[in-house]
Amino acid sequence: MFSSLRNMFSSKLKRGFYEGGKRTGTNQDFWNANSDFENTASPDRDTMRARARWLHENNAIMANIDATIVRNSVGNGFTFQSKCGKENIDKQIEVLWSEFIKPKNCDVTGRQHFGGIQQLILSQRMCDGEIVIKKHLSKNKKNPFQVQLIEADRFDTSYRVRVDNSNILNSVDGIELDTMGAPQNYVFRDGLMSSIKVPSSEVIHYFKMGNRATQYRGLSEYKQAIVDLRNFAGYQTSTLKSARARSSVAYAIETNNVQGHMASMLQSGSSKESDPIYDINGVMVQYLNQGEKLHQYDPAVKGAEYGEFVRACVRLIATARQISYELAFRDYSQVNFSSARASFIQDHKRFSNEQWHMVTYVLNPLFESWLDANVMAGNIKGLGVSAYFINKSDFCQPRWVAPAREWVDPLKDINAIQKEIDMGITTIEEVAAARGKDLEDVIASRVKINKMLKDAGILTKEEANA
Repeated sequence: MFSSLRNMFSSKLKRGFYEGGKRTGTNQDFWNANSDFENTASPDRDTMRARARWLHENNAIMANIDATIVRNSVGNGFTFQSKCGKENIDKQIEVLWSEFIKPKNCDVTGRQHFGGIQQLILSQRMCDGEIVIKKHLSKNKKNPFQVQLIEADRFDTSYRVRVDNSNILNSVDGIELDTMGAPQNYVFRDGLMSSIKVPSSEVIHYFKMGNRATQYRGLSEYKQAIVDLRNFAGYQTSTLKSARARSSVAYAIETNNVQGHMASMLQSGSSKESDPIYDINGVMVQYLNQGEKLHQYDPAVKGAEYGEFVRACVRLIATARQISYELAFRDYSQVNFSSARASFIQDHKRFSNEQWHMVTYVLNPLFESWLDANVMAGNIKGLGVSAYFINKSDFCQPRWVAPAREWVDPLKDINAIQKEIDMGITTIEEVAAARGKDLEDVIASRVKINKMLKDAGILTKEEANA
């Protein structure tokens, strides 16, 4: 009976309407896991992070992809401007921020400039999958706020907490949750046997959430490229070793008289006619014996389309990292200008998303905490603690200017931008921001330059009256 039910159930699965849902021999290597994200990801998280780090340090392609994304998304760090609308307060905030970003002030270890911290945050998020930024408040009035970067290895994944002594598990890989699923505390290892619990209000846990709402920890963004990159590295290594081995045995002597040849090789003090050849690529030391001839090996690996294999692998890796092949490998030889431009535009969209993500989840929360600390320390004259916290949104108005974005074809891009401005599709302010500049600074600079030229008598009358 049970056998008949099992056969019927098995037949039903094989006859499933959806191809992706059938359980056949072809689909047997699928792992069917319908559970929370963390239950699925937790066993593999540490392994993938370790492998990703190895690949980053030992494979130039992956390191280049990361460096390219960081350079285009963060550059030397976002430029900050305060835009609360009160000139005196804006100026004070900007002066204080310019002091804060110095290594001795922003980094609790005193090593990193805030621009370097931004680079490190993005780079480590991509490789490790996540990074924690801990906020530090100090009693130093001039410098009441600092940050500390904590790597994912510090999470105490063995920590468990239970609600009301029941069997309900209320923690996920070192993160303590409330009944609604919101993080309340982060637990880090503070030594071999001890751990420390940090309230969620004191940390920024930075990672990119995928397509699962039950994700609480980051996962290495190399995850879809690890196997392809490892296979590529292995094939590349074996191919190079094979080529080197074949090239090192480039020549051989062919003869029908093997015994006579070996005897002549073993003779010492023999005549020139029986001596072996000691050098070939340099000077011919001796002649071959009678009946012998020189054979040259072909060092190339026959049938191996090595270049095409490399391009195919890099395309897979670039797709997994969501950038174009041309940017990943810096090879535009296979595409025309229009295709290269299309790839460039898509890469820019990727960088724009990274910038938005960094501003939303790191820079804005950090700035808010920094401003809170400086207001409470009395560092901003004319802004009391009560007035600030009652109307906090009015004063906490940061503007982050991303690094300049270069044009593919400057003349065409400038003409297109001018038409967009004329049509009202875009503004000069937006154009300046795309170039990593602030419009107010640009205008102030132009006014200053025009005044200098006018005072020097260089401007024409039309320019001077303009």
